[in-house]
Amino acid sequence: MTRDEALSEIKHFRSLENVIFAMRIIAKIGTVSDIFTLMPIATNNSANASIRKLATDAICSIIKESLITKFNELTPDMRQKLAKILQTLDPKIINDLSKDLFSNDTERRLSALQMLGILRRHPRVKDIAVKLLQDKDTKIRATAITLLGKMMGPNDQHMVLMLLGDDDKRVRANTVEALESMGNQLMIPVLIPYRKDPNNRIRGNVLKALYNLGQTDIEEDLLDMLTSTDPLQKASALWVITQIKYNSNKKVIDAAGACLLCDNKMVYRNAEAALTAVGTPRCMGYINYLGRIFRYS
Repeated sequence: MTRDEALSEIKHFRSLENVIFAMRIIAKIGTVSDIFTLMPIATNNSANASIRKLATDAICSIIKESLITKFNELTPDMRQKLAKILQTLDPKIINDLSKDLFSNDTERRLSALQMLGILRRHPRVKDIAVKLLQDKDTKIRATAITLLGKMMGPNDQHMVLMLLGDDDKRVRANTVEALESMGNQLMIPVLIPYRKDPNNRIRGNVLKALYNLGQTDIEEDLLDMLTSTDPLQKASALWVITQIKYNSNKKVIDAAGACLLCDNKMVYRNAEAALTAVGTPRCMGYINYLGRIFRYS
């Protein structure tokens, strides 16, 4: 039985046996659009109990598989809608999802962890994410710390502090972002030693975090990065300026303006974005004059 034939059987309900078989087919090969056909059956209290359960199971199966295998193809709004339906119809979804989170398929694990992020209001999600911080897979650890950063309160830093010393730079960079998101100024002394980190992303994240937590004297650090011979350091410093709309030091703005003369495309683009974000007459002057010398399409 094809998907179209299964949907036809469900809509016309000519035979209970055929509908049961059709429901099982849709549960395996159905698409998100099929949910609209199944939902009236799953929510109809007067419908046959077995058929109603099969419709519910099919909807949950379609949503789970879609969120795991096609996560990036779905819009954020669609993900939220599907997650809401899933949590309503299947209160045990976290238990089911845990099987994927601890499977041997790395890509499926990452997708399941992304899906966990959508369900983060569930009371068990934080505990699962904390457990994943110990995972051997660096991608899993890095993603788990990003998820926790969206869930932790100002006094939850103990959950992630150990990851500042992780061997993987992505994990360390994400940990800095998580600590910033807590908004706890007590994290400033913890982060200060990392403001000279050799990795550009970690260093940029630390400067942004320090600034947003109240440690605003980051001029020397930004200048060091902006005048570095490493394009990645320049680009990250410019990213920081864009994010915090930094305009506290003329030398920093001048150094950012000078980056418009850099023949590195990423540095040029970041310089243009930084100066535009700050938007002062001085910044716009750099864009209008120096920006004309190099133009990247």
